[in-house]
Amino acid sequence: MADTDQESGKENITVSLIRKILDMTEEQQLSLYQQLEVMPAASMTSEREDPRKSFKKTIQFTMKDQAFTGVSQDISAGGMFIATEDAFSVGQMITIEIPLANNKRIKVPAQIVRIKPEGIGVEFLKKFE
Repeated sequence: MADTDQESGKENITVSLIRKILDMTEEQQLSLYQQLEVMPAASMTSEREDPRKSFKKTIQFTMKDQAFTGVSQDISAGGMFIATEDAFSVGQMITIEIPLANNKRIKVPAQIVRIKPEGIGVEFLKKFE
């Protein structure tokens, strides 16, 4: 796989796979489906695209001009988990202020992708490193 394919991300890989499957004959599609059915689930999951690192910081974030505070648990280039007692829904858009060294903060748009009793998992809408 070319470097540009790897850099284009998971979404483009999915689109490419769908195109390839649509180009297959019905017999080829059935064969692929049968192979996937017997493949162990563990082999179908992979490491996260972006490894998580512990990141325990007080996080300010807003949604529709309403301010919230939580405590981040971990972070990666693609997202973070924020411990919060506030109620949210998957799909909601928020803006997170992430504290950096030397008292600076960056604002990052994010989408809530996971809800757990202890908080929310968010995916950054643009990656940073």
